[in-house]
Amino acid sequence: MHLMACLRYSGEYTDFEKSILMNQSGFEKVIHLFNIEDKRPAEKYCRDLVISSEDLFHIILAGRAGGMAPYIYACHFAESMPEHLHLTENDHSALRSNGVGPLNREATKSLNKITQTFKDRRMFAAHLFYSPSKKYWHLFYFDQRDLEAHGNHWKVGGPHIHYSRESFSNEPLEEVWRKICSKAPRPPKSIHVNYDYHHNRKKE
Repeated sequence: MHLMACLRYSGEYTDFEKSILMNQSGFEKVIHLFNIEDKRPAEKYCRDLVISSEDLFHIILAGRAGGMAPYIYACHFAESMPEHLHLTENDHSALRSNGVGPLNREATKSLNKITQTFKDRRMFAAHLFYSPSKKYWHLFYFDQRDLEAHGNHWKVGGPHIHYSRESFSNEPLEEVWRKICSKAPRPPKSIHVNYDYHHNRKKE
């Protein structure tokens, strides 16, 4: 199912559509990905594709405003943290009773929990574009660890987002989305796409 290659301003577009026009090259890269019909060409295209945070923003904004018709937009956000890192009343008590100064053993254990939370918690986001028939769909998903410039688990490319589509999964979209929205998200098979995250850019 093909989308238009780009928007043509006729003097009647909204401010968000004008902003898309100003960022057409990035917007069109994602549109082209959506228009690739087969799995292998899509995988090949993604090897050299770089999506910036601005590109993703414009696609999401267009989806929310109905500008990706006939595709419909949906999203899901979740935050999870290992149970053992949740602070207990004993942790709070240990920190309060320690007072100002060097930390005792119990207060140190509680503080280590807090520090580990920032490493182990997962802030998950999924952005779905799907046809009314649910036959065709495109999914971008990631968590905060995928976006890190240093120590990224994807050694080949570093900061990235995950991309999936109907040809990557044998399950119907309803089941794919149910797993995405479960308490512990279980995304479908995907490929990595290089992500130019604006927070990772060096200020000149």
